[in-house]
Amino acid sequence: MNNLQMRLEKKRAKKAAQQRAWRASNPERAKATAATHWKTYYEKNKARLYEKKKAYMAANPEKVRKWKRADYERHREAYIRRAAKREHEKKSEIQVWRRRYYQVNKQRIDARNREYCWRHWKEIARCRRFYRLSAKGRASKKASDRRCAIRVAAYKAGWARRNRERLSQYLCIYFRDRSRRDPAFAIRLRLRSRLVATIRRLMTGRSATGLIRELLGCSASELARHLESKFLPGMSWDNRSQWHVDHIKPLCAFDLTDPEQQAVAFHYSNLQPLWAADNMRKGSRW
Repeated sequence: MNNLQMRLEKKRAKKAAQQRAWRASNPERAKATAATHWKTYYEKNKARLYEKKKAYMAANPEKVRKWKRADYERHREAYIRRAAKREHEKKSEIQVWRRRYYQVNKQRIDARNREYCWRHWKEIARCRRFYRLSAKGRASKKASDRRCAIRVAAYKAGWARRNRERLSQYLCIYFRDRSRRDPAFAIRLRLRSRLVATIRRLMTGRSATGLIRELLGCSASELARHLESKFLPGMSWDNRSQWHVDHIKPLCAFDLTDPEQQAVAFHYSNLQPLWAADNMRKGSRW
């Protein structure tokens, strides 16, 4: 090595040492400078770098797979946050893409899901049981049951409106036959009819004092005050068709062939106003 080469080597070594010292004392500026330099270099040599990367990945698939797995584990939270943000920002586009992808790869995806469920059925059962018992799971089931009950009640109400005559004929036959077979049902039906008639007379302003006191153990004004004291938000006498007069303890819990239990069952203290849908859901529970 001649003197010129030695001087050049010393110069390079000195410059490299100066650069290392500068980077150590100015880390933020060094990082920004390196990023700018790399960005410029990448834009100039994008195609060549892409081909080089593609060739490397094709030649070293196992190495690349291990690196990707390790990188994901190192930055797991960041990947999850980025994916959630992207899904939130492009929700409709992602849903369309997923739907299209599933239609194209339906058999493969279903087979993979079945295989996974078969291999991890104990873990899946444990997770489902844990979710059902959690506060979130209980709240979800309660909301689902409520939505289901509302849908069922709406369907039944719509069907009854569309088939009013058919339903009336069926109920007439059913009530007649059941009343012949079941004396307690006949008494319950008769007393309930009297209660409905009493409230209708009260609403229309006609006299029903004797009937009310005999059946409910109170006067008409006392019954009205009792029901008004238990009105739920939004209830009034003007929207009477939207709520029912409910028996707090249902009639099926009493032996209505016994006059004493009849008096308790229909006493005004056992009555409460309840929205029609809630009353239909309540059924015979109390």
